[in-house]
Amino acid sequence: TRRTRVAWAGNRNTSMPGPGTQELTALQANNKPPPTMTVHSLHIFDRKGKTLFSKTYSQAAAVGQQQLRQTSQGPAEEDPVDEQRKLVFGMLFSLRELVGSLAPEGEKGGLHSIRTGASTLHNYETLSGLRFAMYTTNDVGDTSSSRRSSAAAADSNVSVRNALQHIYTELWVESVIKSPLYRPGEMSMVGQSSSGSGGGDTFDIRSTNFEKKLDAFLQSMPWFR
Repeated sequence: TRRTRVAWAGNRNTSMPGPGTQELTALQANNKPPPTMTVHSLHIFDRKGKTLFSKTYSQAAAVGQQQLRQTSQGPAEEDPVDEQRKLVFGMLFSLRELVGSLAPEGEKGGLHSIRTGASTLHNYETLSGLRFAMYTTNDVGDTSSSRRSSAAAADSNVSVRNALQHIYTELWVESVIKSPLYRPGEMSMVGQSSSGSGGGDTFDIRSTNFEKKLDAFLQSMPWFR
């Protein structure tokens, strides 16, 4: 059976190792390469599960989506990739509720990542309910020592989480929220035309430079390839 590992943390700063641990210092001292991973895709959901933005980066993810569409037996009007994204949101929502119920009394648990044998899903949720979900591979650089590998994996997770936070605060807020065309609650979903289903115009993220800034930022990350 395939194992699934969920990473979570409460409000305490000691909940997850961060940069600067002894293990990471040892890796750097031995001139080991930094943790690297392949980013498969990035999805942004609103608090109700609507997909506001989605982009595929790896060829493996693109091929998987193509195969999903070719083998789908659902109604012709339904996009199986869109239905898959809905399942991802539902999983994140359910696991967040579970993690919250398991957190110590007085602490608010948070869902940071979900790791399986095939990939890792990194999650960042804002106070307004936006969810930034990034699929990556499980590569964490050096694996010669289980202890070093574990430390590198934890540090890599923190790095990706910080990147998702930056994408929200510095890219999403600056490019989307502060756009003169932005209207809360009137953003078009992925695959929806800017005219909207009710005939009125909706705000299309493609009219901003968010995607251009996102690509440049991700490509600047040492773990991105």
